[in-house]
Amino acid sequence: MELTRKEDSVVKRLRSRRVLDMKTLCEKLDVSHMTVVRALKKYGYHSSINHNGAFYTLHDIPSFDNDGLWTYRNICFSSHRTLDKTLMALVQNATVGLSVAELQQRLNTKVGNLLSRLCQKKQLSRCFRGREAVYLAVDPQQQQRQRSQFDLRQQEIQTTTPSSDTDSASFPPRCDVVLVLEVLIQIIKTPKADSAELAKAIRERGVKINQTQVKRVIDFYAIQKKRNTRRR
Repeated sequence: MELTRKEDSVVKRLRSRRVLDMKTLCEKLDVSHMTVVRALKKYGYHSSINHNGAFYTLHDIPSFDNDGLWTYRNICFSSHRTLDKTLMALVQNATVGLSVAELQQRLNTKVGNLLSRLCQKKQLSRCFRGREAVYLAVDPQQQQRQRSQFDLRQQEIQTTTPSSDTDSASFPPRCDVVLVLEVLIQIIKTPKADSAELAKAIRERGVKINQTQVKRVIDFYAIQKKRNTRRR
């Protein structure tokens, strides 16, 4: 379909700038909203799936990746055209399913409410990783593969991640590794200092610590007993 002179100016402007919104096109070219709409429909275009669909590009400009996405300065376009179809495609093709955070990072837009609606319509499924929802395909075979990979990954995480009991037993109560190291270093420097003197010396190095915390470290590692033994 042949473009009018004004419609052609819209296409040329988009060609040179790659991505623009409706307001900019109308103001810079001094054309009406309908002129832009006709030009886009005649030539072919994509509207952004984020920023409320406010941005446009010509149909032959994007270089879509394997997921069908193309991002230009935080503005995301999809070969699937709409946000809901894009979410369904991404989840369907994911090996282990995808969380809200993973999808939002990929698409640069909030998708939590839309994902919930797609689940209600049975266009997506989901399971939970703790309190975090992981979205899965509705196709039974693909969903089973995703669930199997999800369970396997959870087992790997549990195997490689120390338990909270182990972590909490590694250091004195309310003392992190930095405080523990500061106390141990100061004890080596001034082995005869008491807890108050140790705390004061550490504070002079710019570390926020009090005598109680120093005592916790000494008691936790039974350092006082060892120091007393050495003196005798």
